[in-house]
Amino acid sequence: MSTSTGYRILHSLAQHEFVVRRSDGAFCLGPFPAGRRENDVQTVLTELRNVTGESVQLWLLDGDRRVCVITVESMNELRISKSAGTALLLADGGSAALALTGSVDGQTVYVTTEARRAGIGSASVGFEPMTSARLAVCVSFPLTRMPRSVESSYGPHLRRAAQTLQRSLREGDALLVLSEVARVAHLES
Repeated sequence: MSTSTGYRILHSLAQHEFVVRRSDGAFCLGPFPAGRRENDVQTVLTELRNVTGESVQLWLLDGDRRVCVITVESMNELRISKSAGTALLLADGGSAALALTGSVDGQTVYVTTEARRAGIGSASVGFEPMTSARLAVCVSFPLTRMPRSVESSYGPHLRRAAQTLQRSLREGDALLVLSEVARVAHLES
């Protein structure tokens, strides 16, 4: 990511109080004011990470690409994740790409293994909080920790997270914040 892109993202995040600028000019997290929808989104994703033990991403459809707008990394030493602000072409595949271009009913679980990289799997559920926005919540994992049945292990948790996020993102300005992250995202090569 270029320095200028990083600063644009930081300034956008600061406008919505995801980060604050200290007197010395450095950025730090917070304050995430209570009652803000962004706080709800982070909480849902963190709970999903805690119950699955794996990294979790929230992806936003943006034309012919998908953008990781929030990520919560696994606590495991070996983890699979993309940073917030990373964009991937939909044609590159992956469960989130399928979830964003397929059914966004908050129920259908898309699972891929080795779609983009060897040794990596993911499971995603797409949802549409508003007709102008398609998102997918995704759990990514190394195949060495892939459950025997991804659907039964992760499916119920992904569906619950998608339904909660769908309700939460219908209100407030959280979707605007996520769209701003997508706007300044860089395409991974």
